Amino acid sequence: MSSSGFPQPNPENPETEPRQLARRLSSRQLTMIGIGGAIGTGLFLGSTLAISHAGPGAIIAYIACGLVALVIAWALTEMVVVHPDAGAFGSIAHSYIGPWAGFVIRWAYFFGQVIAIGGEVIAAGIYLKYWWPGLPLWVPVVGFSLVVLGVNAAAVSSFGTLEYWLSMVKVTAIGVFVVLGMIMIFFALPGHPTQGLSELTAHGGFLPNGFGGLAMAMVFALFSYIGTEVVSVTAAESKNPTKDIPKAARQMILRLALFYVLAVVVIVSVVPWTVAARSS
Repeated sequence: MSSSGFPQPNPENPETEPRQLARRLSSRQLTMIGIGGAIGTGLFLGSTLAISHAGPGAIIAYIACGLVALVIAWALTEMVVVHPDAGAFGSIAHSYIGPWAGFVIRWAYFFGQVIAIGGEVIAAGIYLKYWWPGLPLWVPVVGFSLVVLGVNAAAVSSFGTLEYWLSMVKVTAIGVFVVLGMIMIFFALPGHPTQGLSELTAHGGFLPNGFGGLAMAMVFALFSYIGTEVVSVTAAESKNPTKDIPKAARQMILRLALFYVLAVVVIVSVVPWTVAARSS
């Protein structure tokens, strides 16, 4: 055991060395795991809540919260690069602050993930009910929950590959949405004139509910970036944590903020914010 509290290998007695997780996640997998973990109800459902409070000003909320997420992700990255061990920030807090801090952080993160994943599977069930209105909500909730448990119980290499391609589906869908939206905004289509940016200042202006509405929107926007910390959690399973973790964290936050901001710009530019807010 080192003076910092982290277990160190013993070359004289390999049997006493601490067990390590398999380091099989690449930089691109880490990036996509982070993006896929954050893109979900925060954008597909949560953005309407932010827009309902701030109107077009929700764009500012997502930009500001993206900067906050970048600072947090970078701070976590700095810590786990020095100590790329299982337990991530929980074990770091345990070693540098004390056992009580590590205990609280680990359990707080656990319950936070339970709530977040519960929200995700319920949202997935709500989406399915659009196509199958008679489907009981508990059926897709249980089904998606079992899938999540199965994927996380798989080998880390299989988990990384599956997460990568599932995240790619999300990114591709949002990318297509943004491109089509930008075409509608800046280019005339057959039977459809150029949309322009007039909706950004219509229906009460850019901040129809003032800075109070913007502050409320930032609450929902900040929720949208939950999941970005997963990159630091996977440090113990990264092939080269010193190189891959900082690169993945930087790329993840920048791409995620770009997706969120552009998607919200398209929504409030193409559809009056009062109409988008009613869907919440």
